[in-house]
Amino acid sequence: MFKLLRTGLLLTLALSGCATGSTTPDLTNCQYSTPVITKADGKLHGEACTSNAECKYGTCSKSAMQVGGHGTTGVCTKQCSCGGTSSVCANDNVVDTDGTAIREFKCIKAYTGPGAECALYCTSAADCQKWNPALKYCVDGVSPVFNSGVKVCSAVQ
Repeated sequence: MFKLLRTGLLLTLALSGCATGSTTPDLTNCQYSTPVITKADGKLHGEACTSNAECKYGTCSKSAMQVGGHGTTGVCTKQCSCGGTSSVCANDNVVDTDGTAIREFKCIKAYTGPGAECALYCTSAADCQKWNPALKYCVDGVSPVFNSGVKVCSAVQ
């Protein structure tokens, strides 16, 4: 009976897209494909791009939440969290030799629906403009585009 209950619980968690006791998302049950590195030295999240070939994860999105679907230049990103609260964006953080964060990436979620993508964490607009001049704002969300809970770089405010 325990095995049947456990199987039912795991099936329920899988259908809802939750990770089972993990701090990272269970991407095996995600409606999006698992992010795959297609260019190891490619551009990271929020960096300006014009083609998928430029980006570490092969995704140059002109409709990304960070750019709000505006402009002809996109940003490199990858799918994260599958609607959950955990993020795999931190896997791409850049740290100094002493462990101090140089660049941090956070998962932002669409206001509605399951969309989620990685964005650059910021403390000021100057942080953003150094990374990508098109991302002029340091915001914690853009209504009705995305929520982040922390400040991230965005072309819209």
